[in-house]
Amino acid sequence: YNTARYLVEKGFHVFGSVRKQSDADRIKANLGDQFTPLIFDVTDVEALKIAVDQVKAIIGSAGLKALVNNAGISIFGPLMHLSPEEFRKQLDINVIGAFCVTQAFLPLLGTDKKSTRSPGRVVNISSISGKIAFPFFGAYAASKFALEAMSDALRVELNFYGIDVIIIEPGFTATPILDK
Repeated sequence: YNTARYLVEKGFHVFGSVRKQSDADRIKANLGDQFTPLIFDVTDVEALKIAVDQVKAIIGSAGLKALVNNAGISIFGPLMHLSPEEFRKQLDINVIGAFCVTQAFLPLLGTDKKSTRSPGRVVNISSISGKIAFPFFGAYAASKFALEAMSDALRVELNFYGIDVIIIEPGFTATPILDK
């Protein structure tokens, strides 16, 4: 929210994904007309397609300056006691979700061959757990290691289009991730 507010204050039009209409309404009321909420879950490919169409309708041929992938959950516990479903959910949201969102928005960032605008960039929010795996954080660390590997490959692949891929690796930060 604070990053979106900062960018709106700097004159950018910000699109932000939320999963609930109540969150969309609250954030829109606080940030104003320069903020457009997109309602989708990163694991819902059909809702993601609708969001891409919404963005296209607003930006036209202007393209996106950046895509920030920050959706994520953290499933804690010893790996020997996590169910395959819990582990799969961790990877599905933190890795496959970022993959799907990135892939869906790449044409708006500059992979469209007809594009004449400056390319955008992809920013993936990782974690120190993408470099160091701590006990009881194994599923989360696995997802962040995978996000880092995906980002490294994308960085080289998208260089052809001039699209930068950036990883932000914060340490332990007080966020609502543990409450979700």
